Amino acid sequence: MKSISVIGCCVCRDLFESDTENFSFHTDIRFSSPISMISAPVDFIKADFSDFTKEVKTVNGKWYKKNLINDINKTAFKALQEKHGEYLVMDFAEARISLAKISWKNRLGKLLVSNSVSFKAHYNASLKYNIFKDTKLEIINPLEYSDEFWRETIKEYSREILKIFDEEKIILVKTKQANHYIDANGYLHPYYSDAHFNSIMLSEILLDKLNEYFIEICPKCKVIEIPKYAIGLQTHKWGNHPLHFTNIFYEYLLESVKAITLENNYDKVNQLYIKYERLFKKEYDEAKMKTALKSTNNGQEYSVFDILNNYEDFNSLGKKKKMQILFALDRKNFFKNVKKIIK
Repeated sequence: MKSISVIGCCVCRDLFESDTENFSFHTDIRFSSPISMISAPVDFIKADFSDFTKEVKTVNGKWYKKNLINDINKTAFKALQEKHGEYLVMDFAEARISLAKISWKNRLGKLLVSNSVSFKAHYNASLKYNIFKDTKLEIINPLEYSDEFWRETIKEYSREILKIFDEEKIILVKTKQANHYIDANGYLHPYYSDAHFNSIMLSEILLDKLNEYFIEICPKCKVIEIPKYAIGLQTHKWGNHPLHFTNIFYEYLLESVKAITLENNYDKVNQLYIKYERLFKKEYDEAKMKTALKSTNNGQEYSVFDILNNYEDFNSLGKKKKMQILFALDRKNFFKNVKKIIK
């Protein structure tokens, strides 16, 4: 059995749920941006379990609070140091989330907190009083930070990780968000709401960059690429989200991690990528065809634009927004279909 630690989104944890025979967990760091994890704590703010509202609507409220406490107190790396697995499975998905920056008028220091929505929602009145009294609160989009700032952040972040894990024992999952999801009936839908669409675009711009920086610093880490055509699942147990995928996605990741950890065969990961890229595309094409047939009922295969046009929400958008979505979902045929939008 191999022991695993996780830093990242639920993708890196969920892939192990079907195999408790071969893997065990030691520390799971969630909801923390690299910027927040390496930032300094504020000496007059210290969170504990009593500082949170009693009810947190997650499957495991205690685990959820523990991660938020680590983020406020800047103790995530300490928790990893005290108890960690042989391997670290990580991604940078949490880096896409906006940060809350709090500064005090009459005191030195500033506090950077990840997951600013949860931060504002789950603290009780006494902690809010301590944190927000005579303060300035800013919500910062990760893209506001320069490339150089991010490069230095990942450099320092990597140094902290390498104090705990051997470079060869780090598995970097190059997580990307899905552009589409399938519903309970197997029909394909685009993620085109403002919240999801903006998050997906941000993910494309930012996460590739952070992966690149990390690999430059840790070239001996093991990397798992995500094949094209991964799709989300509306009936996923954590809800419908571009990072909650169909079962085949987790099957691919688990097989890749097994090749690295159990078989000591990193070359096999590339073979698995080729195999599952075909399977991902097959799943996507089948859902796309089923949706097109449902929409048209005449047996002809339709483009992404044709499928989108069957959705009232898409048709209600302005030309600029339609073009942005079409470019994100079907770049290959963008110029052919953009004329239909302009008309």
